[in-house]
Amino acid sequence: MPFSREKTDLIKAQLRDRLENGNPNNWERSFFSDMLERFNSHGTKTRLTSAQYRKLHQLLDIPREAKPERTSERKAPRTSAPARPKRPHRRPASPLRAIRAPQRAMRRATRQVMWPLVLVLGFLGLVGSAFDTSSSGAVDVRQTERNNAADYLIVTGSSVNQRSGPGTGDAVMGQLSEGTRVRRLNERNGWTQVSSESGTGWMSSRYLQSLSSRTAAVENVTTNQYSLSASAIRVIDGDTIGIRGQSANVRLVGFNAPETSSPQCQAELNAGRRATARLNALVSNAQSIELERVRCACQPGTDGTSRCNFGRQCGVLRVNGADVGRILISEGLAVP
Repeated sequence: MPFSREKTDLIKAQLRDRLENGNPNNWERSFFSDMLERFNSHGTKTRLTSAQYRKLHQLLDIPREAKPERTSERKAPRTSAPARPKRPHRRPASPLRAIRAPQRAMRRATRQVMWPLVLVLGFLGLVGSAFDTSSSGAVDVRQTERNNAADYLIVTGSSVNQRSGPGTGDAVMGQLSEGTRVRRLNERNGWTQVSSESGTGWMSSRYLQSLSSRTAAVENVTTNQYSLSASAIRVIDGDTIGIRGQSANVRLVGFNAPETSSPQCQAELNAGRRATARLNALVSNAQSIELERVRCACQPGTDGTSRCNFGRQCGVLRVNGADVGRILISEGLAVP
């Protein structure tokens, strides 16, 4: 819904006043900040949903523009007499027609029942075949992944030497960190020949784990938990991140960091910048990163939409097994 220039300026002024002097709660502050950012970016071309429009007018107490009343002219009463209704045309009674009436009624009832039944059975057949195809395809993909995983190993030590031969007396070609994937080529007396970024060499088998066994363990973990790389995460502020390839940002739950987009004062802005920089450092220096999606405290089915948390999803981010929220709280950069 478009806004006039005067109404846009009025809304922006009241939003700034409520953020600075209105003492809003956390939800209202987040809502006012988001609305102010939209009006600053788009001006009179700002588009809001009906729910956002009603909530904005309710919280700011802005009078809505009056709609013009519809005018209608009453037609003059008819003075002429109404026309005489026509009598319906009736077929003359026929004994043969009366005899065949039950047969016609039966055929009509059969058509009304059979056609919907045929359509329903056809739809159920299509759904069943599609489910069987997708299920068999998923099984084939998982089986292929398991077969490929059997040829790879994962480094389990923090810094493991890769040597030119199967013994501690052979030269060190390089060191591989925990979690590195290598290809298995051969095995001999407790040593495994592998192919890695350092080339083809040998590593102690005690510091290697089969990728197939780790994959089987991961399949038992809830599908709401993901392993991420640091390059896939974009830190927006101290408690919000974006994931590469996903349109919805993720609000990290369990803690609240100072605002950076609409702070109440310079001190809050500085604190918000420190929290953002600290979260960036935690992600960049982490050896393992896991994101667990949790359902937002909104109406079921609205997660990830504009009707819940401004289109953001909710989650818990862990670096090296520790919740980043607890780390920021312990360092005085956030509150529970």
